[in-house]
Amino acid sequence: MYTKPEGDQKRVDDRLDVSWVAVATIDGEDYPCDVTNVSTAGAMMKLDVDLPQGLEFLLDVQDLDEYAAEVAWANRPYYGVKLLVGEDMKLKEHADEVGLDPNLKP
Repeated sequence: MYTKPEGDQKRVDDRLDVSWVAVATIDGEDYPCDVTNVSTAGAMMKLDVDLPQGLEFLLDVQDLDEYAAEVAWANRPYYGVKLLVGEDMKLKEHADEVGLDPNLKP
């Protein structure tokens, strides 16, 4: 399902809800996490670990690619991440291609 920004939210891109398994590599440690929605150059990640805003880490989305990411906002266990580098930073385009089924794995 697409989610549009409401009120005074700063985001510009629509979000597409997904349910993707991922691994966040932070300071050499791997943490299993879930990607719950994506936009053109960002995602929302669920991870029950304290992460500060501005933290840079690697996000490996199962069967897709590994992305350099930065925490844009934090509200544990949910984090907004900005994708910094990756072969194809447009996760939302991939989600559009595979459809709107939120339980579909990449």
